[in-house]
Amino acid sequence: MPLSKVSRQKLNTCHSDLIRLIEAVAETEKCAVICGFRGRYEQEKAYNTGKSKAKFGQSKHNLKPSRAVDVVPLPLNWDDIPAFERLGEKIMAKAEELNIKVKWGRDFTNLKDYPHYELIG
Repeated sequence: MPLSKVSRQKLNTCHSDLIRLIEAVAETEKCAVICGFRGRYEQEKAYNTGKSKAKFGQSKHNLKPSRAVDVVPLPLNWDDIPAFERLGEKIMAKAEELNIKVKWGRDFTNLKDYPHYELIG
C-alpha cells in the first residue's frame, strides 16, 4: 500500500532507519505517517495539549533527522485501539526482522502513545 504524498513528506524528515522500517511496513499495511520532525511550535503545542510529556528539545521528534515517527492505521479511528495494536505488532516485528532497535509509545509508563515509534540509542 503506497504511502500518500503527505505521509511520504513527513516520513522523509526521519532518520533513514525509520524510513526503511515504515516503507517496509507500508508495503503490506494501510497506514499513514502523521508526524516525523516536530519543530518548537508543534512540540510546545503537543505538550500544552497533553499529547506529549516532552517539552521542545526533550523529544526525539525534535532532532534532525527525527529519531521518532508517529504512524496510524487506515482507515483512522482513534477509538479503535485493537487496530493500533495490530499495526504496532507488525511494525515491531518488521523492526526486529530489519534489526532496527525501536521503542513503541504504547509501552511508555506515563502516556500510552500508540502511534509513536522511536529509535533506541
